[in-house]
Amino acid sequence: MDLVELLSAPSTEGALSLADRIWTWLLSSGVTVVIIIVAALILRMVAAWLIRRFFRTMREGGTRLSSMTSAMAGRDQRTARMAQQRRAQRISTLTSVSVNIASIVIGIVALVMVLSALGVNVSPLIASLGVAGLAAGIGAQTIIKDMIAGMLILFEDIVAVGDTVDFEYASGTVEAVSLRATQIRALDGTLWTVRNGEVIRIGNKSRGFATAVVTLDIDSGADNTVVSTALAAVADDLASDEAWADLIDPPVEVSGILSVDGARMQRRVTVKTVAGQQWAVEMELRRRIRIAFRAAEIDFALPRFEGSAKA
Repeated sequence: MDLVELLSAPSTEGALSLADRIWTWLLSSGVTVVIIIVAALILRMVAAWLIRRFFRTMREGGTRLSSMTSAMAGRDQRTARMAQQRRAQRISTLTSVSVNIASIVIGIVALVMVLSALGVNVSPLIASLGVAGLAAGIGAQTIIKDMIAGMLILFEDIVAVGDTVDFEYASGTVEAVSLRATQIRALDGTLWTVRNGEVIRIGNKSRGFATAVVTLDIDSGADNTVVSTALAAVADDLASDEAWADLIDPPVEVSGILSVDGARMQRRVTVKTVAGQQWAVEMELRRRIRIAFRAAEIDFALPRFEGSAKA
């Protein structure tokens, strides 16, 4: 006899009969409920342990492989450490998300089993949950889309906290990455929250390498040979400077004349840098070029005004 029938039993049977029935139910269905709850808790702990062990093994294996690859390729240790920190951060996020999902699934299954043991007809409940889940899925397509996109971002390690990114709708430094959204701190301090499902393109400026680019507008009356000599001296000086050796990958490349008109000619200086350090290298290049141009008496072009151009 289930719990519903027991509680609805006629009172005429007497308190002793009711107590006997309660005792009988506790020895049958009650024990089943306790076993289900204990089994669910144990299963949850085992699942959490297996998930953490799986991702920990993945992280350790990836770290060893990355160390071997870095040693063979001759990569600097700082880049290798940054990659390891990013991998550890991603694994931590994936572990937390996976444990939460496993806990929810185990909890739902255990709840259905407990209700069944209590004598509740779970068939209509399961059918109702299915219909409700379908309706919720249709109404929450945007959320589901965001979560799937967030899982892909995490699994594929597209961005991580601390990366400087262009997230289509916002640019800045990543402060948080979740399944639903990514938070980006802009240069002016604004914290932007971008839904993962709305992003079509992502530009990450903190991965692999970057390129420092300095474009120069030079007075058209300057001698191009003198300009080339000054820029070549700056390039050689920066490439041989030990203070910048860890941030750049020589050679420093100097372009020819990119464009020329009556007021200016344009040249460009580029150098490959460690990701995220291109802005510091660009500032140093500008400082050195300015000093070299002053010494060689090379003038920069005057700024162009729309009004004067029309006149």
